[in-house]
Amino acid sequence: MAFFARPNLDNVQFKQLDGSVLTLSGQTQIATTSGLTLYGGMSGGTPYYIPIIATNADNFDVLTYCNGIISLQPSSASGGTGIYDGSSPTTCSVGGLSAGTTIYGSGYTALLQCILVPTLNPTLTNPSISSFTIAPTTTLYEVGTDINITTTTNFNAGCINPQYTAASNCRSDGASGYSYGIYGNPPVFVSCPNPTSVYAFPSHIVTAPSNTLSVFVNYCCGAQPKDSSGANYSTPLAASATTTCNKTITGVYPWYWGKVTCAAAAGVGRPDKACIKHMISGGTATKVVGLSNTTLNVTFGSTASDYIWFAIPSCGGVGKTCWYVDALNNQAITGPVSPGGCLFPAYNASTDLITGATSAQGCWSIPQDYKMYVSNYQSAAVVNMQLRNS
Repeated sequence: MAFFARPNLDNVQFKQLDGSVLTLSGQTQIATTSGLTLYGGMSGGTPYYIPIIATNADNFDVLTYCNGIISLQPSSASGGTGIYDGSSPTTCSVGGLSAGTTIYGSGYTALLQCILVPTLNPTLTNPSISSFTIAPTTTLYEVGTDINITTTTNFNAGCINPQYTAASNCRSDGASGYSYGIYGNPPVFVSCPNPTSVYAFPSHIVTAPSNTLSVFVNYCCGAQPKDSSGANYSTPLAASATTTCNKTITGVYPWYWGKVTCAAAAGVGRPDKACIKHMISGGTATKVVGLSNTTLNVTFGSTASDYIWFAIPSCGGVGKTCWYVDALNNQAITGPVSPGGCLFPAYNASTDLITGATSAQGCWSIPQDYKMYVSNYQSAAVVNMQLRNS
């Protein structure tokens, strides 16, 4: 006896009870373009239905209610999941989204976040020495001076900026100690884990030309930096040390100047180097503790009866080549020793080199060679005179 193997699903033959669940298994196909309909309730006493149309689907299409029907629509439609399926990667930078970024398949929310709220990284600044000062602040002394210097070191622990969610806004966890180089000797480590460290260097006899003090700071490891999303950024700073800061104390031999009165004819009674040496050792010359390899400024305060002179250490470099008062009153230091010559004759190493300037007026005991310049004749010099190298 034959039976109907494909019953027609209609309201006459089949009825689903309220509250029951109909489960469709296998592959359910909707063969007509009108599709299924959803009961939308009553409108003016008449039931209305919302058709479901699901044909010609593409990747990322979604079921969307629009204009009275539920149908497959591109995800950009209202109510879609917001999946981007256009061209990719990007060809220009927009906000926080860099050119060349692959965006196919990304959600619109994620894309907008990349553009408008990109993940930001902190700026990491490593520890350093912010200042290294000395007291007293003098950095130039006469050779042989006994000095006692105290230094102050200010340590900067570095920075994580902005801190975001990192445990600390400091790149390191502070100083573990200070290492001091004492006038060229190997560093001495001092455990002093404070932001500011004061250290008294041992007594020191100044030598020429330089005397160096130095410091570097040993610091502890630091916290893990975080980006704006809370994720780890870079790595925690490992324990290490800053670069070295130096302070240099310059040791110089002084230079001297003076005048010798001799009310005689020009060139008569001109002082020799023995006379100049006696003035230096006796303390009647004017001593200047300063660099002599630059332009020197002297106000001799001499009269027409005074010879004027100056002496510079040979280790100061080149000799002086001219004197200068103003544009109309200047002259080269040149020529022979002669009452009719230039105000200052040329320096002659064989006759003007002074050896053995004594330490009676200074701090150094080993004799030093000096270049001495004595005027050819008496001269009134009452204003500042520059003694130049060129």
